Amino acid sequence: MSTTTNKKNNKEETKDEKETTESSTLKQRNIKKEDNDNDNKKKTTTATTTTTTPIKTSTTTTTTTTPIKTTDRIKLNYPIFCCSSSNNVKTPYIVTGGGGGNSKTGVPNAITLLKWNLEGSSSSEFQLIDQMDTSDCIPYVAFNDNKNQVAYGIGTTCYIVDYKNNKLEKLSQFDINKNIPSNAYHLAIKASSTTTTLQTSDTNENKSSNINSENNKNNNNENDELSTPSSESLCSTSSASMSGEIKLIKFNKDGDRIIIVDDKNLIKIWSLPSLNFIKMISTQHTAEITDIDIHPASTHLLTTSRDCSAKIINLLNGKIEFTLLHKQKPKLVFRGGKFTSDGLYCYSAQSIPKGKNSMGCTVLSKWNFSTGQEELFKEVDIYHNTCFSLSPDNKIIAIVTADGKITAYSSDTFKQLDKWEPHDFVVTGACFSPDSSTVFSSSADYNCKSHRIGFGSKSNSTKFFKVLFILAIVILILSLIFGQLNK
Repeated sequence: MSTTTNKKNNKEETKDEKETTESSTLKQRNIKKEDNDNDNKKKTTTATTTTTTPIKTSTTTTTTTTPIKTTDRIKLNYPIFCCSSSNNVKTPYIVTGGGGGNSKTGVPNAITLLKWNLEGSSSSEFQLIDQMDTSDCIPYVAFNDNKNQVAYGIGTTCYIVDYKNNKLEKLSQFDINKNIPSNAYHLAIKASSTTTTLQTSDTNENKSSNINSENNKNNNNENDELSTPSSESLCSTSSASMSGEIKLIKFNKDGDRIIIVDDKNLIKIWSLPSLNFIKMISTQHTAEITDIDIHPASTHLLTTSRDCSAKIINLLNGKIEFTLLHKQKPKLVFRGGKFTSDGLYCYSAQSIPKGKNSMGCTVLSKWNFSTGQEELFKEVDIYHNTCFSLSPDNKIIAIVTADGKITAYSSDTFKQLDKWEPHDFVVTGACFSPDSSTVFSSSADYNCKSHRIGFGSKSNSTKFFKVLFILAIVILILSLIFGQLNK
């Protein structure tokens, strides 16, 4: 009897151990975190206990414990190609995306949720909250602050993810090329082609634009009654032309619309949460769209493009109200733009890479939303910019340049406020904390870092001291050699 009882107890213990091991495996994520303390000591820890069982779970939870005054960093288990920060102080989250692609590289694809610490002087810190595996590399992510949602695209599919109670959970997904009326493309082309897209400057031209807008409203009923064009060639062209892959995603301020730009420069708008298709808009850009932003009133869209122009587009009627051109250097590529929170202005960055026949540069511009006029511009760098961000309080502009540095400028004067080099590899994204004090950056080197504006760059100072140390050693060696020669 005792032997039988012992065997049963042993089996139960073995079963308990097995369940414990499986439980720990479900929480495992090979995410390494590198923290620098004030003594520049580096510590690397794993997010959870290490096991040999492969991971199939989609979430993990980890927090940082060491307070850092100026910068913080986390190393993820995949190269990071995008990042975005919520502007809501009540839910101050950050999301990153990236991965190794759909080929069998062994590098995962994922989005990661992090959270700002906005308490006092520690607002430059953030902590890892959760991670979710995806089927392919994530090139772009967007926040819906009103509904605690994140959206990302893979191919033609848009995924919407909830983040509640510090967890990421897939909510819905849809194909951006399905359930679209066959005449949507025809109506989009018609609306944009009847619009004067030249930049206007005086009041009379603005009034004329408003009159055209009113006329368009009167014709809306006729447009709504249009069915599929009778010409078979036009139908086939329309069907093929409105099929594309996701390039950029944005939510409007109210969180009830999701706006998607595809690789054919078409804008497609859906309602939330029903995901009913609303309309398609043709941007008339002749080259790749590099960035988009939604007006705070959800009435207009700002697009920047490699065709050396930006456009302010009316989301209600699909008309292009202004085409923004930097007249002083018209061949500059627009590489980012944002509306101010009051909707009165928008900022943009234009640049050109350094080549055999041209010097590289980046120019910042301030545009009047109601007139489309460029009110202020300044050449701020000799390298072309790759990322652009405007702080939530509209006071600071941050740009990433091709030399791997991030520079913060005053939005009033375009005066440089700070400059730092956060990564040793390509910087793929930059965004502000909700309190506008800190810039978060991501890189293909797997690292996320934050930098409190005005506190200087720890990485630059470290490199400076390294150079001084090397010079001191060289001088010491040379002095010893000359000392021996003099003997």
